[in-house]
Amino acid sequence: MITRRSIDRLTIATLVLAAAMPFMAISPVQAAPVDCAAQAQSIAARAGAADPKAAARALRTARLAAKICEEGNGHEAAKKFRLAQSQLGTSVQLAERR
Repeated sequence: MITRRSIDRLTIATLVLAAAMPFMAISPVQAAPVDCAAQAQSIAARAGAADPKAAARALRTARLAAKICEEGNGHEAAKKFRLAQSQLGTSVQLAERR
């Protein structure tokens, strides 16, 4: 038989667990910090050897990522840096296939 006392304890335990969940999770931002300056330099260095259109697109994306990183959103900046790297990588791979 469920008593009022056991329901109250269950409710309190559930509320405590729900309140503690955000603090227990490890976010991707904390797991892998982004070095914005190093990423931007790496993309700029690779852009010199890439197709001019792809290089311009990647450099634009890298500048956007650097601004996002300055605002404090390292996770979103890391996504943009990966996009910029893939923009450079795709054009180089296509050029090698021809």
